[in-house]
Amino acid sequence: MALKRLVSSPKFYVIMLIVATALLIFIGGISYKQIDRLNKSAEAVSRIIEVEIHINQLFTAYSQMQAAELKNHLLQDSTRLSSYRVYRDKAMDAIITLEELTKNRPNQQKILESISVWQDSLFLALNQLTARPLKNPVNDPQEKEKIGKVSATMTQLNLLRNQLQRAEQSELEKRKAQYATQITLTPLTTLFLSFFALCIFVVSFIQINILRKKTTRAEEFLKSILAGSDNIIGYLLPIYNNTGDRITDFKIAFTNEKIESVLGKNPEELANTKVSEVVPAYLRDKVFQELVHVMKEGAPRKFESFLKQNGSTRWFKTTATLMDEGVLTTTTDSTTEKVYTKNLKHLNKRLEERNKDLGQTKAFLNNILESASNTVSHLESVKDESGNIIDFKYLFSNKEIENLTGISPNSLIGKSISEVFPLIHSNGLFDLMVKCATEGSVETLETQYHLMGKWKWIHTTINKLNTGITVTSYDTTAIVKAQQELLELNEQLTIQNSILKDAESVAKIGSYRWDVATGEASMSDNFYRLLECEIDEFVPTFDNYRPYVHPKDQRMFEEKLQYTLDKKHDNVFVYRIVTKTGKIKHFQHSGHFVQDKFVGVVKDITKELKDAQKLQERNLELKRSNKELESFNRVASHDLQEPLRKIQIFISRITEGNLEKNSERNLEYLHKISSSANRMQNLIKHLLAYSRLKKNKKDRTLIDLNELVEKILEDYEAPINEKKINILLHPLPDINGIPFQIEQLFSNLLSNSIKYTSVLEPPRIEIGCQKIKRKNIEDDFQKKAANYYCITVKDNGIGFDPTNAEKIFGLFQRLHQKNEYSGTGIGLAICKKIVENHRGHIVADGTLNKGAIFRIYLPA
Repeated sequence: MALKRLVSSPKFYVIMLIVATALLIFIGGISYKQIDRLNKSAEAVSRIIEVEIHINQLFTAYSQMQAAELKNHLLQDSTRLSSYRVYRDKAMDAIITLEELTKNRPNQQKILESISVWQDSLFLALNQLTARPLKNPVNDPQEKEKIGKVSATMTQLNLLRNQLQRAEQSELEKRKAQYATQITLTPLTTLFLSFFALCIFVVSFIQINILRKKTTRAEEFLKSILAGSDNIIGYLLPIYNNTGDRITDFKIAFTNEKIESVLGKNPEELANTKVSEVVPAYLRDKVFQELVHVMKEGAPRKFESFLKQNGSTRWFKTTATLMDEGVLTTTTDSTTEKVYTKNLKHLNKRLEERNKDLGQTKAFLNNILESASNTVSHLESVKDESGNIIDFKYLFSNKEIENLTGISPNSLIGKSISEVFPLIHSNGLFDLMVKCATEGSVETLETQYHLMGKWKWIHTTINKLNTGITVTSYDTTAIVKAQQELLELNEQLTIQNSILKDAESVAKIGSYRWDVATGEASMSDNFYRLLECEIDEFVPTFDNYRPYVHPKDQRMFEEKLQYTLDKKHDNVFVYRIVTKTGKIKHFQHSGHFVQDKFVGVVKDITKELKDAQKLQERNLELKRSNKELESFNRVASHDLQEPLRKIQIFISRITEGNLEKNSERNLEYLHKISSSANRMQNLIKHLLAYSRLKKNKKDRTLIDLNELVEKILEDYEAPINEKKINILLHPLPDINGIPFQIEQLFSNLLSNSIKYTSVLEPPRIEIGCQKIKRKNIEDDFQKKAANYYCITVKDNGIGFDPTNAEKIFGLFQRLHQKNEYSGTGIGLAICKKIVENHRGHIVADGTLNKGAIFRIYLPA
């Protein structure tokens, strides 16, 4: 009862509150220090573990890069699906993270700088190893040197890794020393802190709560790091014997989720369990001894172990570090690396054995390929991200390709075929290469290439080989040309035979062949037609043909033919034949010997003889006409002009007499009579000039056109000055011609330009010349000379309608009335005849009220 009363008394709670407060002050002080130390220790451990994790990730990536490239190197894997580039970004990210985590630690930063330098060396060495052509043997000294560079670089990186880990261990020891210093505070300091804590009880409580939250976040952050690590991280606490002087086992205090992939149990199931219970052989292998050594010596240990499970063996690399009362272990699965190392040794032995055989085989194959007359090349496919073939890259080519293309085989290795021969995309070869590579079909193509300055026909055969293709080519230019020539000859022969048959029919020719020794003969189809017989109506022999020869010409025919046979030389003679229907024809016979065979041709010249007779009769008529024309010229030049001169004289006397006796109307009539007489006289004069134009080559001489045109311009000086015509004269050439005709040609053209000037703008005449090749002349006429002088006379006068461009060169052709412009209509006809006498051509272009241009083409 007394105890119950004491518990229920208010004083009891006051006393308990005081005691609790005192205890709270004491415990609060101690707890605060412990929490603070724990927080710092947790942060330090977290940072050390995080650094260790990223160190392991970094060097794991290095190991994976080395293993991947060694695998490609040993297996000669051309696909390079597993390459060091796959792990390069992972390594670079890890080293960047380590630099961030150790930014306040100069020693670690210095080591990381060295690691970065050696990392670049490792990338360079691996890149050189990757660039190795697959055809090089593995035991090549250069290849061994490249592998040695990779191994040496990895050795330097591992040494730097050890330095970095020792630096982290040193940092951990430093933290422990700080903790020891802090734990030895004097009682006076503790009492002072206790009273101080009493004063800030509430503040301390709040601070403790804040620190607790921070610790929770730090623990969660640490757990997330450990859960995301590729390494197995564990914290093991030693188990001692009863006397406490010997470690008998270790207890799993913590491990991350990675352990489940090895032991098949999650971290919760393994918590506080003995290692010997999870791995029975644990106490017998060296792992246990290594952990005990870490506990005793305190120095970090690295060791390798294996675990047999479900009939397979897995290898692990472990780093053990003393932390507080236990051991922090970081374990990496090195099974793949171990297998690669084992396979590497095995492959090295096999390679040594096979290299001897391969060397002989390679030498034998090289001798075959290099002695082949065809070019042989092996190319691998180049694909895009979608797996489509976009190009082919040269891996090998024999020396024959240099003889074919002028490109050395060594310069082709590694280049794409599209870069070397871009023509393959247009001639269809690339499509056939893609088809062969994808479908495995054998493809062939024969096409042209421009190689070594010449167009060559190349026959190409494409075969699939593994993931690439083999291309075999050889030069078929001579074969193709021979085939083309043969085809052309066949076509020409066919055409010639067809033409010959048509020509025989059109030209009324027949042909035959006669073997004098055997008497066998053949006649063309048209030969039978000339005799008005059916084709092959009789056997072509001399006796069968003789009846068709005119009786009066048979003797002559036999003598001429016998003479030809005896002398064996060509002979041409004419004889008559009587056709099947009784018509008489004249045949011209010509024949000659070809390899003891007599080849002859007969031509029906009946019509030619008749035409020749008619021509002879017409020539006689032409001579008579020429005599009559000469008589007309004499009459025109004297008799016709005499009455005109008398008319002009009498009109002149009438008009000079008493004008008052004549009316204005009579005077007007007299003026018209005089004008008509003058025009008639000019017309007769121009007709005489036109008729006297001849092509007499004896009268031709070298003419300076510049001098000739200047002389003509002087003659026309008065009308030029009167009309204020601007004359623009360009340099003109010397030509071979008849001087007075050329002078008349330019005089007529300049007279026209002066006569038909425009009143709309200042008159201008331009004379120029240029030398033109025959093929560049657009105007249509018969061009016999290689080059021509194109002389132009251009004005800006009244011009003419373009439809009259041909009409103006005709006799008596005028485009204007007599009362508008004077003239006879013969001037331009004379110009045309003069130009044609000089084997040239003249054309005119004009536009109404815009001028005209005359182009004269004369042989240069």
